[in-house]
Amino acid sequence: MKTVVGEAPGRLDFLGGVADYSGSLVLEMPLRLTTRVTVSAHAAKEFVLVSAQEGRCVVASGTPPASVPKWVRYAYGCYLLFCEAQRWQPKAGLKFSIRSRVPASMGVSSSAALEVATLRALELFSGRKFTGTALARLAQRAENEIVGAPCGLMDQLASAYGVRGALLPILCRPDILGEPVRLPPGVVAVGWPSGVKHAVTASPYATARAGAFMGRKLIERATGRRLAHATELTPAEVRALSRTALPVKISGRTFLARAGGVDDPLSKIELAKTYAVRAAVSFPVEENFRAEAAVALLRGVTTKSREATLRMVGDLLYQSHAGYSSIGLGCPETDQMVAAVRALGPQRGFYGARVSGGGSGGTVVVLLRKSALPALRRLVAKIRFSPETLPLLQ
Repeated sequence: MKTVVGEAPGRLDFLGGVADYSGSLVLEMPLRLTTRVTVSAHAAKEFVLVSAQEGRCVVASGTPPASVPKWVRYAYGCYLLFCEAQRWQPKAGLKFSIRSRVPASMGVSSSAALEVATLRALELFSGRKFTGTALARLAQRAENEIVGAPCGLMDQLASAYGVRGALLPILCRPDILGEPVRLPPGVVAVGWPSGVKHAVTASPYATARAGAFMGRKLIERATGRRLAHATELTPAEVRALSRTALPVKISGRTFLARAGGVDDPLSKIELAKTYAVRAAVSFPVEENFRAEAAVALLRGVTTKSREATLRMVGDLLYQSHAGYSSIGLGCPETDQMVAAVRALGPQRGFYGARVSGGGSGGTVVVLLRKSALPALRRLVAKIRFSPETLPLLQ
């Protein structure tokens, strides 16, 4: 019986996060933790999915994805899109066995790891390979179209093409990969899980995304400038806009009457909801600037400038964390974690921290000296928001 294995890592979002859907530069690092998907031939014309975490599900051939459990849709959706894209069909059924070490709902892209691992296994099983970034783009389609999560392409690109021990610059327009950026020797970035569950499908993320596209549309109307991405603007250009051109807040009803809609099929504007459009579009523009600054600083670091550079990069992380709160993606638990890291400070080897990924809980990324890891583990044991002490993610 033919059996193949596909594997892909979770990712740690160092800078960028939800700015990906606005065409920002983001900096991503793959985790050691991975998801493995074993695909084997199955005699019956059906699809058997077995997850160590979720259980077992049998899907009859031709079953629409909307009628299967949500956890099944990731692998099954990837299979359906793979067959369509590669014009391929298995001779009978398939069995998918899923085993993941990437924590779910912690903002480290467990879904992208599953999607990428599934598609890699299907490549091996079918003998049909993708080129360029096509695999990552198909994985994103599975999450957008089959699962129903309005994520950008960042997570799938990071999982598919990230380099261990380095930051992968990704310009999300939509998939321009830069040369990996190494952290200085003796310095690490780790994930500190909060224990607060995060979901891209949840309302705060969808609201922030819609607000960013609403803000972009209002800027276009005010300036007469057509933008493919909001991050084509500089922070200074956005700040120079009047409150009339770019309000602090606007209702969905008023926005639609004024601008007619947004150029994003994944954003739904609710008439009665109020959107913080100025902050929502300012965040990705400023985050793009922070990511560019971080790359320039880290590529140019010298022995003499090392400490000053790391302090500046750390401050960029703190700025990013504040930006998440400004668009409704912060939470008290991650605020407390970041404040605790800031209190320890560079003199103890702690340079910066921010909530990562989609925010609203999940994981805090911490930039620190490797020698400070024991102190961070003591902090983790002291500050926790779940019954168990969650391990650091590297």
